[in-house]
Amino acid sequence: MKKYTLTNLTDAHGWLGIIISSLLFTVFFTGSISLFRDEIFQWSVQPTQTIEQGEILSVSKIMQLAIADRPFNAKEHLTIIPPSEETPYYKAYVDLIEEEAGREYIGLLLDPVSGKVVGEIDQFILAEFMYRLHRDLNIPYGVYLIGFVTLFFFFMVLSGILMHARKLIANFFQYRTDPHSRSKLLDMHNVIGTISLPFTLMYALSGLIFNLVIIYQIAFAIILYKGDQEALLNDAGVHSVEVEWQSKPHHYQHIDHLIEQYRHEFGHMPAVVRMYNYGDKSAAMHLIGRVDGMFAQRYEVALNLSDDSIIFKDDAKQHSEVRHGVDTLSELHFGGFAGINLRFIYFILGIAVCALIVTGNMLWIEKRQKRRHASQRSVKFLTHTTLVSTLGVGLACCVAFLAERLLPVALSNRADFVIYAFVSCLVLSAIVAVYINKQTLLVGSFVIASIVLILTVCSDWLMYSENLQLLWRANELTVFGMQAGLAVIAFLFIYIAHKLAKKKTKLGNETPGELVTA
Repeated sequence: MKKYTLTNLTDAHGWLGIIISSLLFTVFFTGSISLFRDEIFQWSVQPTQTIEQGEILSVSKIMQLAIADRPFNAKEHLTIIPPSEETPYYKAYVDLIEEEAGREYIGLLLDPVSGKVVGEIDQFILAEFMYRLHRDLNIPYGVYLIGFVTLFFFFMVLSGILMHARKLIANFFQYRTDPHSRSKLLDMHNVIGTISLPFTLMYALSGLIFNLVIIYQIAFAIILYKGDQEALLNDAGVHSVEVEWQSKPHHYQHIDHLIEQYRHEFGHMPAVVRMYNYGDKSAAMHLIGRVDGMFAQRYEVALNLSDDSIIFKDDAKQHSEVRHGVDTLSELHFGGFAGINLRFIYFILGIAVCALIVTGNMLWIEKRQKRRHASQRSVKFLTHTTLVSTLGVGLACCVAFLAERLLPVALSNRADFVIYAFVSCLVLSAIVAVYINKQTLLVGSFVIASIVLILTVCSDWLMYSENLQLLWRANELTVFGMQAGLAVIAFLFIYIAHKLAKKKTKLGNETPGELVTA
């Protein structure tokens, strides 16, 4: 590659990295946490509830309990998510008559043995909030913003490959130990980038498809399907159930039998059971689940309950290649195909990419500082932004965990207060960072984060020790795994803070790169 082309490519790589680094770090950091979304949800809920032992109630019984004494809108949907190893509770989404209830639907969490309503799903928002931050920053139209960030990230990955193509193998594990900080940072950046290359490519490509799929859909509908969007959706395997309300009340006795029939056929309990016109003679049932023995294939079956006739069926024998491709990308993206061990590997790689982003920023800032005509104000602003968008986001996530545990379950608008805790901590971090030096900020952030996580684990036992003992006796260990993970991270933060505190170099002699490599 010509020197001029390489220089331009390097500049584009650096500038794009600086522009999207804050959002990209948030996406990867919260995405790494979201790999354990089910475990976080269990940790949020289980200690607050007395565990019940016994036979699990049927789906049809849960349907009756979910709509009891509620203004259920039978002309809409009733969706049940059965319990699984990842989520041991029934989830029920009940569409309501908005004029009576004041809202369109309610999400309920029900004990699978007693059928007691544990609470509303939205009360325990931490896991979902972390995932929304990863997906769309929890803001309107954020999915498109993240889509374009992913597009730029994809270019950065490709440009990084081109920049290091000649020395990619020869310098694969090169890490220079000389005191020149730029050499250390550059080697760290290159080694992490090379090791995580398959991972980052997969995430860049799958994230791009997920976040900008609506744009592809519009383009295909206009160009290839000449405006026939329904034909496009059919070819893509997107089906809809449309049944006409008959105003003839009817109670179906064979719902559980049908669910068991398809569970036996496909080897997995349906992950979603959705009813249309529930309680009417025109009722239809839509089942969605996984096909046993296949990497990512899902099955979808919709049938009329009056005569068990099939409205549509999408399985391993008759399925959409587009839908199968998206399902495959989804499995790769979330690491759900090989158990918790793979998710731990994904987590480590995700945090490594966060380190890749930080070292890239520090390299750019250090290079900018050495330029004679560079604006020092812009350098300070970018350094401040980097520290806040990394340390601030990490600390805010820790505070959100503590808020999730300390806030009373019965508190009105409990979910909003968890979000307020996150945002307040992030804003406070940005303000404090202006008035204290970087060394103190680094050490202080890690110390405070470790204290917050230790307080979170201690709060579990102080508030719910009896329920935790019952969980241990029942061999329900997910909560304890979460506690162990939080404790390990807390002690890791203490260790990092200790190493940073040992630096004797004064702030005036330190460069941003040295702060990161400390």
